[in-house]
Amino acid sequence: MPETTQSDNSDTERKRLVERVAVWLASAHPRPAEVHKAWRDPCGMAELPCNGPFTVVRLPSLIVHAAVGTDDRDAVSAQFGKLLDGPVFCEPGAARYCPLVPADTAKEWQLSRVECLGPGCCVDMPSPATVEPSGQSAYWAVPLDEPGRLCDPEAVHALTRQGQKRATAQGVRWCAWHKDYTHDAQLVGVTGKTSMTAVGQYACSLCRTVHGLRPIIRGEH
Repeated sequence: MPETTQSDNSDTERKRLVERVAVWLASAHPRPAEVHKAWRDPCGMAELPCNGPFTVVRLPSLIVHAAVGTDDRDAVSAQFGKLLDGPVFCEPGAARYCPLVPADTAKEWQLSRVECLGPGCCVDMPSPATVEPSGQSAYWAVPLDEPGRLCDPEAVHALTRQGQKRATAQGVRWCAWHKDYTHDAQLVGVTGKTSMTAVGQYACSLCRTVHGLRPIIRGEH
């Protein structure tokens, strides 16, 4: 009989872990079999409710990259593992990362412009076996290393605050029209009746074109 190698044992253990994690994640769905069916496709996504044992925080990539100081995929994953100590999947097509946190995090989440999904919401999640990127398909930047292990909400909050602060210093702004962070936003309006209550409204280049918005030149407002 062929000799069993250490690599074979490692692969077997990894497969068993993925199966246990998949069962735990799927248990959040009222019909777990549907989740497992969706995940038979390597790029398959399963819709899971956020009112079970976990939910997700949707972190824009620009905020994450500003927080950790790099946009290198492997370096970002390594920083997540160090700072959040829990599972995170990436959605390249939506330019965001999604740390898994306890479901009750949504009740206390107060950061603006970064969403923590609450009860009644659902999230499309990749198979726990999908740990490498493939085009724009979602994958686990930090896979679950055991069922039930989640990111620390306070660590996710701190990372987000740091990323927002650094991104603003780097010129990243929130586009008030397509509701996301962008590098190319310009001031197009100011809300508020006094200088004390004034808040700038920014729009990215595409939204400025689509909506016919003109950047405000310094001193015009």
